[in-house]
Amino acid sequence: MTLLMPGEGCRFWAAGRCLYEESVNPGLRREFACVVLAALEDRFDDFLTRSEILGLSGEQAGQIWERRMAQALNIGWDCANFTALQDDAGEALCLHFMEGICLLRMPRCPGRCRRYKLSRETVSEQGDGYE
Repeated sequence: MTLLMPGEGCRFWAAGRCLYEESVNPGLRREFACVVLAALEDRFDDFLTRSEILGLSGEQAGQIWERRMAQALNIGWDCANFTALQDDAGEALCLHFMEGICLLRMPRCPGRCRRYKLSRETVSEQGDGYE
């Protein structure tokens, strides 16, 4: 039986999850995306498609989107894993949201593996060992 050390301190580690795949190919794996953000992107894509079909210019489409944006974006946090986290501006954010992905959708960190690399913060806190 192999006993692995924890992956904390690795540049790909976040909340017990491994971000290696996302760091290599950001946005490639749709299953890592936040479902709320994906729904917003789908709404915007639908709007763009309709704008093109109607032959609207970019300026016209922009004006319509601006007028209807609040309604179009009013989808709420339709996610079973949403955990509110208040930011400085008072807006509710999700604790698991990070740069467009949901941390809970990322694979669990198996511990120190062949991809383990010290994060820059860890190196600066501990020094590089050559002091």
